[in-house]
Amino acid sequence: MTPTQEEPIGLLFSDVARLFWRRLEAALRAADLDFTAAEMRVLSTLIGHPGLRQAALAERLHIEPMTLVGHLDRLVAKDLVERRADPDDRRAKQIFPTPIGEATLARMREVSETVRAAPMLGSTPEEIETLRRLLIRVRANLVALPEAGR
Repeated sequence: MTPTQEEPIGLLFSDVARLFWRRLEAALRAADLDFTAAEMRVLSTLIGHPGLRQAALAERLHIEPMTLVGHLDRLVAKDLVERRADPDDRRAKQIFPTPIGEATLARMREVSETVRAAPMLGSTPEEIETLRRLLIRVRANLVALPEAGR
């Protein structure tokens, strides 16, 4: 399909995201790293924000808490993250990356560097920064919308 000005932006967002994650997962598999893009995203977020409660992590990732549980179960089984009781509320769990998780994420980032750079080939630093700022605004606008049925 050749993009045109009439092509809906929502379809472009969907295509770009799907293609990017597909390429990233293929690069990880080629490097013998058995991870989904979603698992990499969860681990990456935890490295930057260790100790988040599960609910706060799901919110930060813009995913349902039950979806996060599956990702965390797989990461815990691989000894990449650990759940700990929250000292302020023992019913809640905080999530922390393990040293193995930190090293594994560093390797995943090395492997994914080419995939992350490829979509921006031919773009100037100014164009990349403009796109980044626009996407942040689009995401914030979508987050601010009320969800149907709520």
